[in-house]
Amino acid sequence: MEEKRLQGTVKAFKGSFGWLVCPEIAERFPGRDVFLHKKVLNTVPVQGSTVEFKLVVDDKGNPKAEDAAVLASPEEQKPQTAERSADSNEMQVKRAALMLFRGDEVLVLREKKETGRSSDKDTGQLLWSDLGGKVEPGESYLDCAVRELAEEAEGFLSEESISLLKCGLKQRFGDGSEQPEIVALKSTGARPQAVAVFPMDCTGVNMELLSPGAPNAWGVHEMRWLRRSDPDLKDRSCTRWPLLRAMAVFRRPPAESSR
Repeated sequence: MEEKRLQGTVKAFKGSFGWLVCPEIAERFPGRDVFLHKKVLNTVPVQGSTVEFKLVVDDKGNPKAEDAAVLASPEEQKPQTAERSADSNEMQVKRAALMLFRGDEVLVLREKKETGRSSDKDTGQLLWSDLGGKVEPGESYLDCAVRELAEEAEGFLSEESISLLKCGLKQRFGDGSEQPEIVALKSTGARPQAVAVFPMDCTGVNMELLSPGAPNAWGVHEMRWLRRSDPDLKDRSCTRWPLLRAMAVFRRPPAESSR
């Protein structure tokens, strides 16, 4: 356990455990939040609470809080000059996505963005996108990411590769000890929205990409590994907004981010 005490903000807390967001930890453990259990706290926190804690690392190398104390609730922290209206909504996660990395590369797909007009059905622009989509009613974020993987990778990844990824997702995130990264898509207005991103490192994994020669049933035209620094992934005219926002969070590989 480190002696230095840190501060973080509660991103989520349900039942007996939750997760903290801490910029200092994010630099050391890219893409990971700090696990927090109520048994190490002085009181049960809520989303947005400020918590002081000492850092430990669990057996899997994940950051974990110990000797923690809630310093302030969201209401106590809220500036009197910037109070939110009583009818404003909290951040809504309506989309889930899978981000597959291989060193400095990310696996992306190219799909057609349509305007919704029937006349544009065959003329929509092809844009880079993530493996993700809308969370259906009653569906968990993880279930959504698994479903979108099976649908959008159809014909572009081998069945063996898809099965391997599904298994990896469920093993890593299925028990709730690790949570997806919540990336804001729209942080202002009456209905702030976000996407739940499940990052996975595929370095050394045999991912078999296929070339079907035609779009699949879900409108995917292409799947390819691109460098994270590829200019297209910073250009809104080439890349859909959810992927642009996710790449802003995962713009550097872990080895580079920890320097």
